Amino acid sequence: MAFPLCARVLRCLVLLWVVAGSPARAAGLPPGLSEFKHEAWPLSRGAPSRINAITQTPDGFLWIGSVEGLFRFDGVSFEPVRMPGSQAQRLVVSSLHVARSGELWVGLARGRGVAVLRGGQLVDAGMPNPSREVNDIREDAEGGLWVARGGRSEQGLARWHRGQWQEFGIDSGLPAQPVWGLHMARDGTVWAVLSRTLALRRPGDSRFSTTGPAISALASLTEDDQGQLWVSDSQGTRALTATAGPLTSFPHPNPVGGTRLLFDARGDLWTTTRNGGVLRIRAPGRSLPAGLTGAARMAALDTTAGLTSDQTRALFQDREGNLWVGTELGLDQLRPAAVVVEPGLPANSPTSYRLAAARDGTVYVADAQALYAIPPGQPPQRLMRLGSPAEALCAAVDRGVWLFLADRVLKVDGPAPRAQAKPAGTTAYGCAQDADGRLWMPALAHGLHVMAQGRWDRWPERSPTLPANAVVDDRGRAVVLFRAAPPVGPLPFVALDARQSAAGAIEGLLPTDLGVLVSGHLGLTVAGAAAASPLAATRHPWAASLNGIAQTPDGETWAIGDAGVVRLRTADLARALQQPQAPLTARVFDFQDGLDSFVQKAPGAQMAVGGDGRIWFLTRRHVMRVEPGGLVPNRLPPPVQVRELQVGEDIFPAAAEVKLPAGTTTVRVAFTALSLTVPERVRFSHRLVGVSDAWSEPGAQRSALLSDLGPGTYRFELRASNNDGLWAEQPAQVTLVIPATFTQSLPFRVGAAVLLLALLYGFYLMRLRQYLARARERSQERLRERERIAREMHDTLLQSVQGLILRFQSVVDRVAHDPGTREALQQAVDRAESVLVDGRDRLQGLRRVDTGDMEDALRRVLAEQPFAPDTRLDVSSQGTRRGLRPTVFDEVLCIVSEALFNAARHAHATQVEVRLIYRRRWLEIVVQDDGVGMPAARADEAARRGHFGMVGMAERAQRIGAQLRIDGHSAAGTRVSLRLRSRIAYAPDAG
Repeated sequence: MAFPLCARVLRCLVLLWVVAGSPARAAGLPPGLSEFKHEAWPLSRGAPSRINAITQTPDGFLWIGSVEGLFRFDGVSFEPVRMPGSQAQRLVVSSLHVARSGELWVGLARGRGVAVLRGGQLVDAGMPNPSREVNDIREDAEGGLWVARGGRSEQGLARWHRGQWQEFGIDSGLPAQPVWGLHMARDGTVWAVLSRTLALRRPGDSRFSTTGPAISALASLTEDDQGQLWVSDSQGTRALTATAGPLTSFPHPNPVGGTRLLFDARGDLWTTTRNGGVLRIRAPGRSLPAGLTGAARMAALDTTAGLTSDQTRALFQDREGNLWVGTELGLDQLRPAAVVVEPGLPANSPTSYRLAAARDGTVYVADAQALYAIPPGQPPQRLMRLGSPAEALCAAVDRGVWLFLADRVLKVDGPAPRAQAKPAGTTAYGCAQDADGRLWMPALAHGLHVMAQGRWDRWPERSPTLPANAVVDDRGRAVVLFRAAPPVGPLPFVALDARQSAAGAIEGLLPTDLGVLVSGHLGLTVAGAAAASPLAATRHPWAASLNGIAQTPDGETWAIGDAGVVRLRTADLARALQQPQAPLTARVFDFQDGLDSFVQKAPGAQMAVGGDGRIWFLTRRHVMRVEPGGLVPNRLPPPVQVRELQVGEDIFPAAAEVKLPAGTTTVRVAFTALSLTVPERVRFSHRLVGVSDAWSEPGAQRSALLSDLGPGTYRFELRASNNDGLWAEQPAQVTLVIPATFTQSLPFRVGAAVLLLALLYGFYLMRLRQYLARARERSQERLRERERIAREMHDTLLQSVQGLILRFQSVVDRVAHDPGTREALQQAVDRAESVLVDGRDRLQGLRRVDTGDMEDALRRVLAEQPFAPDTRLDVSSQGTRRGLRPTVFDEVLCIVSEALFNAARHAHATQVEVRLIYRRRWLEIVVQDDGVGMPAARADEAARRGHFGMVGMAERAQRIGAQLRIDGHSAAGTRVSLRLRSRIAYAPDAG
């Protein structure tokens, strides 16, 4: 297509303006886009290629449609989304649209029609007669979804409304041309962009009609905030009305027109191009100043400035104000930069920049070649070329600035700078003019010089290498920093030692309204306060190695150092300097905010405030600025979302409640937050209710490992903050249900407890059998010992006593003549025989153990006791009588015998009762009298005096594992009870 010569010339001029730019600068954003920060996701960072469409759903995800398919993007990772059953066939997405209902409508190529994302799944919308591709999808005021079907000259439009599809074509007034795009105007008009013309359907009309202005192929249509329509095609970008045609035209820098148009929130117009990157036209609807053409508003971003590709296909502005560009080779983001490179000043000065703010609010900047002035509210203006690089620049006490060059000093305060002599052979290493008008110049390797009343003098010092820098404090005094010991005595300036400071070796000399501050690697403190505690860099990392500082009338303090540009409240800083532990909030602007280099390490001011409030500072590459009034914090708290849960190799999609496999002990939870401005600054905090109610420390990691979990129900809660530290009000919640395994279940635990009790009971029975076996063995040993003693006594003692009795009998027979003596001796012999019989009976008792009826045995024992004749004696039993073990039988008789003997001797009772109580689990023998009783103290006293009857009773009871209890009460008598477990008391064959 032929173009007029003027149009070609204009395009050439635009190309030269965009590419060349003046003055020369390093690669980066072009001058017209310097207020943006550019971020790129090329294919190497996982971005899809050939991006055709971009949009954002209400949950905050960015959706990307490309030739490679549909992707969901959270600012960090690209997640593919497929239709069910389409895994084997790649989806080619050509357009995207988010309906007011929140549903995502996806236009597909290759005859796949339209799909809708519902419930996390892509489903076919059932559009009739799918075309080769879907060029555009838009929603009208009634909620109807219009689809531009490319590759069809008939029935080029389709509309979905309330579940029904309707097709529009020649019969509806559309020309027989493919439809490339759609636009829904504010007045309700439906605009269709065809190959060579525009068609419209006004509210209430049933047919389309064409408009007069001719357009070329691949055109795009949009509308500004005033309702003005704009079109972009191969002829350029221009405003038009339906009847009057083009109003204002902006030519493209390449001959192929744009395919997408977008007005951003500031009213600037953006357009994609086929081979020229992305173009911005600043406020195209506003009037141009006299003498300016439309090209002056245009700026292009292409691969020379870092764009992923010059072939741009998609444009979108998200709800945080970020502009997204889809290209042939990736995804790009343009976001407003807090820190901006000043495009009107040269980059990469061969020598360090110099900076100073005059008292009238004008900021002066000098580099190796020129001096620039920046009046309040205006762009930089070059004042003069310099024959030699600027050595120092400082504010004059009255107006203007002092500029030190290699051979002279200039006072710049008007159109014609005034030159002053400079000490010969010196190189200025900073300068400062005090309130008395004295101009101080630390000279590199040549000492400290001062100019007063037009004459230079050298200040006497011990070494010419000592002065390092000079500033003016808040009282108008010169403050000079020395590298070694400063001069002593009365001085017309304040001298500081760079080696001695609570902040470490002084790297920055910073004049403020709070006094002169000094910064070193240890932090920040007030100059001269050697004993003061600094703002420690360990607590405030930004406070280390600051090189510039400035304060604004609005109560803010700005500083620059290795950490970046720092913003503080002056009142907070003053309090923290007095109380280093006081809270101090700082906002640090770094490379994510537009900073493109580190602060330069040079003498003199590195930061200044202009009369318009702009903050100016110097880096190694550029002169940069911050406009505090233009810093708008991100007030959108990020929606948080749990993406998935992983147990071992198994992945579980996030839901309100997720049931995990039984026995799960460790879960990795993946999550995200939808803050797209600076995703790297998003911070997460989480907790697991059911384990701990405490929130974790904020961090940037987008997953959490939950360990040492047991069966039960837990609630995982997640919250996040955006790039400006604003936290989401409502955390995301996911309930985790971990069923118990069989070994963790209640039945298993009950069964395990029963089994354990059974094992313990079995162990008890085993130990009881062992005890009984040992008891039987001991009993047999006692029986054998008793038989041995009986034999010994029979063979020795009884035989000897029998011999003695026979001899006494012979004596009795020989004394027949003395009847009295004979009778006495006969009685003695009879008594001896009685003792012998009794001893023989006792020996028989040692040989056998009586295991007969216990009740009969007790009656015999009771009858043998020396009770008074009138004492009522009784033996009774309860329960089924059972035989006792031999050892138990014998020990019980001994214990009861001793108890009855004690009752007969000490109780003075009128009634004594012995009861045997047979039970299934135990045997109890009770001896009860109604005598005077026997307190326990009396039993202890008897034991101490050698009466061991009761002690013997206790020992016997202990030997057979019985419980012996003696209750003595003076009014109720004495009760002796002996209780044994049945397994110990009863004989095995006793039933």
